[in-house]
Amino acid sequence: MKVRYCWHLVVVAMVLAVAGCGNNGLVNASGRLTYQGKPVPSTLVTFWPEEEGKWASVGVTDDEGNFTLSYSRQEPGVLVGRHIVFLKYDVSMEEELGKIPPKASKELKAVIAKYGDMKTSPLRYEITKNGQFIEIKLD
Repeated sequence: MKVRYCWHLVVVAMVLAVAGCGNNGLVNASGRLTYQGKPVPSTLVTFWPEEEGKWASVGVTDDEGNFTLSYSRQEPGVLVGRHIVFLKYDVSMEEELGKIPPKASKELKAVIAKYGDMKTSPLRYEITKNGQFIEIKLD
């Protein structure tokens, strides 16, 4: 009976260890992108870690400017630490085919483009905790 009990403890410890190691330092984070107080739709938001050798997390804004960051298709989240943030307008298939009008005006697309280069984007944010909400307000 004692051997069986010890075996269960070993299995539980292994499961906890694997679960703890699987997140790769990722935390859940979401946010909202606005320009002059209005939501910025259909925009790819990229959080690139300032720490060398780390991968970026991305999210696409909805019509209300809300986004949720994902590290990969299978892994939601973003790495803890400082990030450079850059933006790119995301043309949907329907918009490209002319089935719907653009979700952003030419003026808004020009504003988004100002933040489109990782090397020149002034946007910097630090991810510090799980469940963090980031307000990105464009000038």
